[in-house]
Amino acid sequence: MATDELVAATVRFTARRDGRIALDQNGVDVFRVSGDRIAEVWLISADQDAEDEFWG
Repeated sequence: MATDELVAATVRFTARRDGRIALDQNGVDVFRVSGDRIAEVWLISADQDAEDEFWG
């Protein structure tokens, strides 16, 4: 989805630690565009607590 300044995309992401998948979830990435550049980014996870624990 997009407007003049905002773009949103649904995403699925995985992360590995010690060779195994430790994080696998959906999210939404939102970008604010100014001119021809990304000015701000918001990353929204389905399970923020699990992501915080993974990244520590």
